[in-house]
Amino acid sequence: MQQFARVLTENGIIPVVLRGDEHLDLRPIVSDITPEAIASGALKAVDTTGLSPVRGPFNYLAPISGLRQISATGFNYKKHIEEFKMKPPTEPEVFLKAVTSLAGPGDPISRGPNAGTKLDWEVELAIVVGREAQDITAAEAPNYIFGYVCLNDISDRATQVDSEGGQHLVRAKSRPGYTPIGPYLTTGIDGMNLDLWTKVNGRYEQQGSTSDMLFSVNEMLAYFSRHMTLLPGDLLATGTPPGVGFGKNRFLTPGDVLECGITNLGDQRHEIRH
Repeated sequence: MQQFARVLTENGIIPVVLRGDEHLDLRPIVSDITPEAIASGALKAVDTTGLSPVRGPFNYLAPISGLRQISATGFNYKKHIEEFKMKPPTEPEVFLKAVTSLAGPGDPISRGPNAGTKLDWEVELAIVVGREAQDITAAEAPNYIFGYVCLNDISDRATQVDSEGGQHLVRAKSRPGYTPIGPYLTTGIDGMNLDLWTKVNGRYEQQGSTSDMLFSVNEMLAYFSRHMTLLPGDLLATGTPPGVGFGKNRFLTPGDVLECGITNLGDQRHEIRH
């Protein structure tokens, strides 16, 4: 396992690889963590010998710069499906989120100008694509997965559903700040055996395991590759466990503190603002 991140220091943005509690400067190897760096293979099994620790205070940024696509699915956890008393889907749902919605793991989240916003949380495991994928099989999928990040699929439920009950996922999930990722981009782990959780003001709202997925990460990647070309660095969010606010009619308000995390991918913390 290796964990990568991007940090903002007084000297600018530095890509790092973790070694224990140390954050080692990756710039002797890559100038930044980008789709191009991922595709080049430079971040595969990085030799940390000779890399220097980053000194002084820093803040975590989104762990990938220059992302081109964010694809996502819904209702992929069996307990989440049961929570809404739904029939399990026979194939994954496919939708996209705007790249401009990306944010860092500690950035504040603004509800936006809509007074009726019903802001909700969805902690999700997101696949980071390692190489261009088109029409691959589930058996081939591990060769196309570079690693994983924690993604919070922030959603405005008020704009997600129209007056006739129609779903509008892209518009509900694409405002700036609605897709915080990080802090770590982690490689060399089993994506199907990770715990994930969400807290609001210190109270657990979501607790689950990726082992509860209806469609595995390999099946998901293969399915999406049949409908679009996936590029190095792209994210594929794989759904959320039970406990979203929509099912409880409880939503985020200004002043709330939203936290989430996934095993080996680090924790996020966000203040909710107007």
